Amino acid sequence: MNSMKANHSHDGWLKEVLKAEQTILDGQTPAIAQLLAIPADIRMKSPLLLRAECEDGLLRGRLIETKQRLEAALKGFAAQADDTAMLTMMAMLGLLYEQVGDKQESKPVMALLAEEWERNPECCSGFVPWALARAAANRNARYESAQQLFIDAAQRFREEGKPLWMGYVLLDRLLFDPEENEHPDWQLWLQWLGRHMADNRSGSVLLGCLEKPSLQLCAQLPERFAYLSKAILLKQPDESLPANLKADIESTIYALGARIKRLQSEDQGEQAEQAWRKLERLRQLVSTPAVDRLAAEVKQHVVGSADMGTSKGAPAAGSSESSIPVEKVSEEMAEAVNAAAAAAITTAVKWRVKLIGGVSFQTPEGKQTEPVWKRRKAGELFVYLLLQPGYKANRDQVIERVFGEGDPAKRSNQLYVTLHDLRSSLKELGMPEDLVYAKRGVVGISEPWFESVDVESYITLSRVGDQLWMDDREEACRLYDKALPLYGQLGTELSYAEWLERVREQLLDRQTNMIKRLAVYYTELFDEARVEQCLADWVALRPEQEEAYEAMIRLCLRGDRRIEAIGWYRRLERICKEELGSEPLDEVKNLLWK
Repeated sequence: MNSMKANHSHDGWLKEVLKAEQTILDGQTPAIAQLLAIPADIRMKSPLLLRAECEDGLLRGRLIETKQRLEAALKGFAAQADDTAMLTMMAMLGLLYEQVGDKQESKPVMALLAEEWERNPECCSGFVPWALARAAANRNARYESAQQLFIDAAQRFREEGKPLWMGYVLLDRLLFDPEENEHPDWQLWLQWLGRHMADNRSGSVLLGCLEKPSLQLCAQLPERFAYLSKAILLKQPDESLPANLKADIESTIYALGARIKRLQSEDQGEQAEQAWRKLERLRQLVSTPAVDRLAAEVKQHVVGSADMGTSKGAPAAGSSESSIPVEKVSEEMAEAVNAAAAAAITTAVKWRVKLIGGVSFQTPEGKQTEPVWKRRKAGELFVYLLLQPGYKANRDQVIERVFGEGDPAKRSNQLYVTLHDLRSSLKELGMPEDLVYAKRGVVGISEPWFESVDVESYITLSRVGDQLWMDDREEACRLYDKALPLYGQLGTELSYAEWLERVREQLLDRQTNMIKRLAVYYTELFDEARVEQCLADWVALRPEQEEAYEAMIRLCLRGDRRIEAIGWYRRLERICKEELGSEPLDEVKNLLWK
C-alpha cells in the first residue's frame, strides 16, 4: 500500500514537472515557490527546471547554491546535446564567476563564449553577451565594449521574446553606468517593455525602476538588484549586506563605501583608510564606471582627512612638519608591504600549481595569480616539465617534444631563450631565478618549491584507485569520486602541440574509465539513480561513444522508461548522422524495436 502511494506521489510530481517545463517552453517563468515545492531529487533531473531555478538564484544573489545548480543543469543539457542551452548555462556560470570575482574560473568560460559569440551569434542567448559585457569591464575596464555588449544582450532577449530578461539587462546596464540612460533608443526600449510586461507584476516593478526608481519599487526587486538599485540609482547604500550578498563583490564595494563615509564622519580615519584599501583591492576584481566614481569620491574624502595616516605623536600630513601627502605615504607603505611579502614568498612559501583549466598558482594563504608568458613556448615548456617524473627530462627529449624538428643549433638556441623567458616570468610572481635549471644534459624544475600540481594529484588518485579496483572496490570508488571533479582541459591557453594532445587524450581515457567503473559499482549496489548520473556523465564526456548510449538505454528499459530510452536513441542517431556519417548499430536499435 505504501509503495502504491509513493508511486502515485511520484507520478503526481512528474506531472508537475511536465507542467512547469511546458510553462518554460511557452516563454514564461514559473513561480519559484512552485518549483521549490517539487522534491529536489525529482527537480534535479530536469535541466529546464534547474535553469529556471538558476535564473532566480542569480537575480537574488544566492551564489553558492546557484553555482551547484548551474553545473548540474550544464551536465543535463550536455547529455541532451543542446548547444544553445549549454552556452546559456555557461554564460550564467560566467556571470556568477564575475560577480564573485573568480577570474581564474571565469577566464576559460569567457574565452569559449567570446569565440561562440563571434562565430555563431544566432545560437547564443542574451546571457552570452551579458556575461561578456561584465567580463570586458572587469578584465581591462573596456567600458565602451561592455556597453555595446549590454545592448546586444538586450536585443537578443527581445528577439527571444523574453521582455523580463531584457528589462534586467537594461537595469544592469543602468547600474553599470547610471549616466547611460541618455541612449537614443532608451525610450523606445521602455515603450516596448511596457507593451510586453503590462500584465506581469514583476515586470511592472522592473519597468518602474527603469523609468523612475523609488525606495518602494527597489525594495520589490530580487535581492541583488534591490540592494544595488538603492545604492546606485538612489545613492542610499546600506553598510550591512543581506546574507545572500556577502560574496557579491559589487554589492560589497558599495557597502564599504557607506562604511568609509560613516567612519569619516566619526573621525575614525585609520579604520576608514583600511576600508578604502579593501575597496581598492575589490576594484581589481569588479570594475564599472559607477564603481570608479564611488572610489574617486571616497578617495577624495579619505586622502583629504587631516587625521588620515597620522599616528599618535606624529605630525599631521600636510602640516608644516610634513610635506609628504597622505596619498604618497600610503603608496610607499603599500610598495614596502608588497616587497616584504614577495621576499617572504621566495624564502618560505610553497606554491600550488594548477594546470587544468589554465596555468595558475596559489599559495597556502590563498593568494592566486596567473603567469604572463613572454613567449608561448615558455608556458608549454613549464607544463611539459611538470608532467615529467621529478619535474625533469633529458635535454634532447625536451628539444624534440617541445620545439619539434629543425636545425639542431637553432632549436638549442630556442631552448636557451625560452628558459630565460620562463625564469623571468616566474620571477615576476615572486619565485627564485634558480627554480628552473639546465645542467649536465637535464632540464628541470626544483621540486621543493611546489606543494602540489593538480594533474599529478588527479593521476595519483586514479592510479591508486585502479590498483584497488579488483580487491577493494569501495575504496577504489572513493578515490575515483575525489579524482573526477579535478578533471578538465589541460593547459587551455596553450595552442596545439602533438605531445600535449596525447596527454589530453590519456587524461580523457582515464576520466572515462573511472566513470564506467563507478557505473559498474553502483549497478552492483542497485543504486540506479547514481548509475544514471554516471551514464549521463559518460555521454556528456564522450558523446561519440555508442557504448554509453547503449548502457543508458538498457538502464531506462529496466526501469520501464521506454520513452526516455527512445529519446536517448534519437540523440545517438543524430550524433551518428551529423558527426560520424553513419547509423547506430543494429544491436542497439534491436533493444527498442526487435
